[in-house]
Amino acid sequence: MSKTEKDKRIISMTYYVSVKDLDIPYEIERTKRKTYGITMKPGGTVSVRIPMYGSISYARSMVESKKDWIYKNYIRLKDCPKVTPKKDKSEYEKRLEAPYRKAAADYIPKRVAYFAELLDVTYGKISIRDQKTRWGSCSSSGNLNFNYRLMLAPPKVLDYVVIHELCHRIEMNHSPKFWKCVESIMPDYRIQRQWLKENGSKLSPLVQTERPIL
Repeated sequence: MSKTEKDKRIISMTYYVSVKDLDIPYEIERTKRKTYGITMKPGGTVSVRIPMYGSISYARSMVESKKDWIYKNYIRLKDCPKVTPKKDKSEYEKRLEAPYRKAAADYIPKRVAYFAELLDVTYGKISIRDQKTRWGSCSSSGNLNFNYRLMLAPPKVLDYVVIHELCHRIEMNHSPKFWKCVESIMPDYRIQRQWLKENGSKLSPLVQTERPIL
């Protein structure tokens, strides 16, 4: 089967567009529609719908041409609650996730406390969640959310996400000052961010059941 034929058989796949030092995930989905379109939903979810036999390369170039619009709306929508219903997980999935959720609830707050002291910042409540496209978030009131799947990542990648969110206690944006804050604690943060960008979609206890828990 040729590369083009394989490409046409893909129903959906996640990609990233880089805007102002922010990597925004988006999903390209093949549909029965005859045109290409970009939609955004509460939570900052970006969906690119293309014809069943449309060009993924064209779709990606379209996203690049609209990245400023995507960035503006992503910032506006990312903290809005998602209203799409979640698919119930099987008991098997829940059993696999349980030890990682428990470990995250114990380990991540310790890393938050450690780096918060280094940055001289305060924070509010820490919640452990299972978000499809986000690894962490920081509200304007200082509450922090982290994805339990970070427990499947290398420890330094997890630390990068913690530092990233705590730096939002200083800069609630992704300006050069924000990235200077991240770099002041983790000079090689770009390596960790790139690892997460390339491997984040693989972080699941369903495919990494042999990964030791910290």
